[in-house]
Amino acid sequence: MKPSNFPSNSGFTLLEVMIAIGILAIGIGAILVAENNSLDVTIRAKRMNTVATLARNVMVEAEREIQGKPFLEVRTESFGKFDAPFSDYSWERKIKEITFPKIMSQNQGSAEGKTGETAADPNVERVVKIATNYLSKASREVTVTILWKDKGEEQKFSVSQYWVDLNHEFKMAEE
Repeated sequence: MKPSNFPSNSGFTLLEVMIAIGILAIGIGAILVAENNSLDVTIRAKRMNTVATLARNVMVEAEREIQGKPFLEVRTESFGKFDAPFSDYSWERKIKEITFPKIMSQNQGSAEGKTGETAADPNVERVVKIATNYLSKASREVTVTILWKDKGEEQKFSVSQYWVDLNHEFKMAEE
């Protein structure tokens, strides 16, 4: 028979209980962090989907505005805010002429001290200059930027398209 003042061996000690609670707290903390990160990623994905859709809508409106007009008649910059429920977002649209690089003739390169180069056919050079000039006048880069504030910082999302006016007047003269 055991004396009554000795503890029984059945049950957990205080130290064992504290260790089990600590392990459980670490596990729950890790789950909460993972869930919070998942929620942040979901919110960001939803925002980016909204922003991409708004940018596409602005680009479609730009296409409607430009369709059938020469590029010279279209405003090069415009901006605005979206209506509710997207009043936190604003947009900018810029249309700029694409400038193709000037082709330097190989004769000019030889005159600057380069050796071993053969002269290009002047007719080919003239055709290339006329074509690049035409493409510069008939092509535009249209950039739409969506702006919003997130956590106190301004955020941007930009998308660009390149448009060519196939009805642009073709001039044979070099400019």
